Amino acid sequence: MSISGLRPLKEAPTRETCDSGVSPEDYAWALLAPALAGRNRVRVSRDRGKNYPARAERDLPTRRPSAPAAVMVYSLTGMASTIFLDLDTGAGGVDTVSREAEGLRSWLSQHGAQWVEDISPSGGRHLYVPLVEEIPFHEARDFVEALALRFPSLDPSPHRSVASGCCRVPGSTHRSGGVQQLTHVIGEAFQAVSERNPRSIWAALWKDIADLRAIRRDEVAGAESSPMDPEQTAGLSARVLRIARDGIYDPSRYRTPSEARMAVVAGATRAGLTVADIQQKMLSGAWPALAGLYAKYTPQSRATTLAKEWSRARQLVGEEPLKPGSQMTLRSVHRSDTSRIKSQGGATENSAFLKAWSEVRAQMELRFQGLREGLGLRMMLRALEEASAKTGARELSFGVRALALATGTHQSTAAAQLQTLAAMDGALIRKTAAARGREADTYQLILPEQQPVRSRPRHRVHAVRPAFRELGLPAAFVYESLEQAREALRVPEIIGATGIGRSTVHEALETLASWGLARWTVEGWVLGTASLKTCAELLGVIETVMQQQGLYTRQRRIWHAWLENRQPPGRIVLPDETYPYWLFEPPADTGPPCDLDIAWAWPVPR
Repeated sequence: MSISGLRPLKEAPTRETCDSGVSPEDYAWALLAPALAGRNRVRVSRDRGKNYPARAERDLPTRRPSAPAAVMVYSLTGMASTIFLDLDTGAGGVDTVSREAEGLRSWLSQHGAQWVEDISPSGGRHLYVPLVEEIPFHEARDFVEALALRFPSLDPSPHRSVASGCCRVPGSTHRSGGVQQLTHVIGEAFQAVSERNPRSIWAALWKDIADLRAIRRDEVAGAESSPMDPEQTAGLSARVLRIARDGIYDPSRYRTPSEARMAVVAGATRAGLTVADIQQKMLSGAWPALAGLYAKYTPQSRATTLAKEWSRARQLVGEEPLKPGSQMTLRSVHRSDTSRIKSQGGATENSAFLKAWSEVRAQMELRFQGLREGLGLRMMLRALEEASAKTGARELSFGVRALALATGTHQSTAAAQLQTLAAMDGALIRKTAAARGREADTYQLILPEQQPVRSRPRHRVHAVRPAFRELGLPAAFVYESLEQAREALRVPEIIGATGIGRSTVHEALETLASWGLARWTVEGWVLGTASLKTCAELLGVIETVMQQQGLYTRQRRIWHAWLENRQPPGRIVLPDETYPYWLFEPPADTGPPCDLDIAWAWPVPR
């Protein structure tokens, strides 16, 4: 890999020698970050370097971010072009890191390898080994994890996840306030990332730690295998998604990367995905690890190999795959929240009622501005409106777990929000029936006595679509304002439409723009061309939704089984006898009853 437009320097730049007063750390970032990154993306921390969430990911900037920033380790095809060796002081202190860094330098020099090194204000060190030829993620991960047996302060974390693996590079701001200081002369560092290490040097490094890789493989093989979750045997499981996205799998279950790859193909086939569906997810970057598992094949033969394995998977799972939506499949997660809804019209009478109710709801939301829980309450009202529009009913008996899935919250939060909304002055909902047996609490949408003065077209409303579980509720409301606008909006107009503060709107727009969901034009902000469905897959939230669905399904079955097996007392209890209350107590660990099969399908209440 080379960087066009830049030439090696003979000595480290200073503030006097850098153009336009650029500092050495800014110059190091601009020069080295693009050459070391696996793909042209970076995650900028918003909590001083404690976390680097997916929602903070954006295109790699030329200018060094002022906040701590970490470049992505792998490409969207699951390949590594640089080995990141992160020596952490937490595993032994500064002295241990210094001693092991010297050992790593000596070992790399013995094999003629080139590397770039930096040091953090805390004493930790990063050594970067750039490669001429990219290697599959499982080779990079096995290499770093094996090397950690020789150098215990080496943290393999950056190489463990294909989708989220990231690491700070020279010039990046450290959470203590300093920067990752380059220890090389900048010209030497540029030479290392320009020439890079050929395949022969990588092969020598790989061969030299063969004994360590064997030890590591034996350790992993001896680990206890986690039992298969019975709820995940149907449809595309969270386990399969984790392999496809992050490349993380249990080696005691899948002995080779090829077996892990076949597990993904078989799971996708059972979930009803075609060869084209699987290939599209690999090409779009939604399943980067699966793409990396096909890296050993030539680009021309990958499609052929995938087609053969898909045909074999059809034989393994049976000729008839699951119908989309018949079980907890990937498509059932997408259907209601990231795709256009079939209808929100409902019956004519209910449609007219919802139009008036929606207007009052918009006016009530003004009362939530400034409240800590205001955005959550607003989203709960939208979830209820969406449910009413799809069922054509004003009385809703979905229960807190269904609403928790719809709003991306915990069931206790959903229950508290319902109680808050029902207890407000001029409430738009009221509880009409308490939960009993399999029936959940029933809430009815109502209109206050004072009808809305003005009328406006009713727009489609959505609960929290999966992508916004990660991008945040402010981004959801800003996206909604752009979605409903007929022309470009400027920031003051977005603030007025969403009722969100200026700084939060700016941050939400930056987040949306970084994922292609919004873009700036001369006239103002408009929707981007990116798909919410694709963003949800890239952000990895589909797995989270499916896990929540699976948990609620298991809890519902436990509750229903208890109801069916409950034995009523055989006779009337006398006044001096103890009432057999234990016969009517639910299991202690199940919580309140669950209330639906697939929450996003909004089933008609029973």
